[in-house]
Amino acid sequence: MGLKNPSSMPPPPPPPPAFKGAAPRPAPKPPTVAARGPAGAFLVELFVYNGSPFKDHWAYFVRSNDQSSKGVRVHATGDVRNSFKLEMERMLDVLATDNPPTTRIPLQWVDAQYFDERAMFNSGNYKVDSVPVCRFEASAHKVKAPGKSLNSVDKATPRKNVVQKDCQTWIVESADQLVADHVFNAEVAAYLHAIQQ
Repeated sequence: MGLKNPSSMPPPPPPPPAFKGAAPRPAPKPPTVAARGPAGAFLVELFVYNGSPFKDHWAYFVRSNDQSSKGVRVHATGDVRNSFKLEMERMLDVLATDNPPTTRIPLQWVDAQYFDERAMFNSGNYKVDSVPVCRFEASAHKVKAPGKSLNSVDKATPRKNVVQKDCQTWIVESADQLVADHVFNAEVAAYLHAIQQ
């Protein structure tokens, strides 16, 4: 069987049309926060800790007005297998910790009426606490820490779809509560919803 004359073969099909998908959405912009806040107000930041290959860990940080590296870290600690608990690390020195945040995002200056500076900063001494001592912490604590949300691999356990809740879930839900209690502006909660992993 001989080879066909190449000129008698049909031309190859044209290439498929170039697909133009939707342009990637730009990353949400954080709230605009002035370098200096109103007299007596406290800057609340979002601390982001790299969690690769898993989700990043999120925490609020209420910065001391006297020492910008010190403040109160408010967050849900734990994991989806064992559950979470709410914790405040009072007078945490970010420069002295062996696990500094990878990113600090200013969220909002919050009026002094929502804080008790002496109790919140534990008179200048480091302390891990679980009891709210000011209106900001009490508002955030209206949202309970996430419980266990990881399905068991036990074959006897019936499978069910579970929405995993974690530290980011708590931050987003507590931000909604802080908005409802007129502590945060709505744009703060909207931003946190937009960047949640």
